[in-house]
Amino acid sequence: MWMPAIKGKPKEQISYKCPHDLFQKITSVIESGEYASRNDVITAALILFFKGQTTGCREEIIGWLTSDEGEEWIQNHIRAVLENMGSAPKILRETLGDQ
Repeated sequence: MWMPAIKGKPKEQISYKCPHDLFQKITSVIESGEYASRNDVITAALILFFKGQTTGCREEIIGWLTSDEGEEWIQNHIRAVLENMGSAPKILRETLGDQ
């Protein structure tokens, strides 16, 4: 029984010469079964790249700043600014500690 061709959205074709290290990574994820083809890997990477331009960064920054490492980083910078100012207000000295 003859079936008509399935038509989807038109696709554009580009030619791209991939750097060797990236090509090895593409091959690796295909061999591990994460992706079926080079096209799948490249399409997924491009989708994530363009979506990632506007989302996720804010949440990652907030997550890091509220982590122990981020809080320590903030405290050290506040402490350095206060030291450069000379004497810090009492409340800030008590909050950050006299170290």
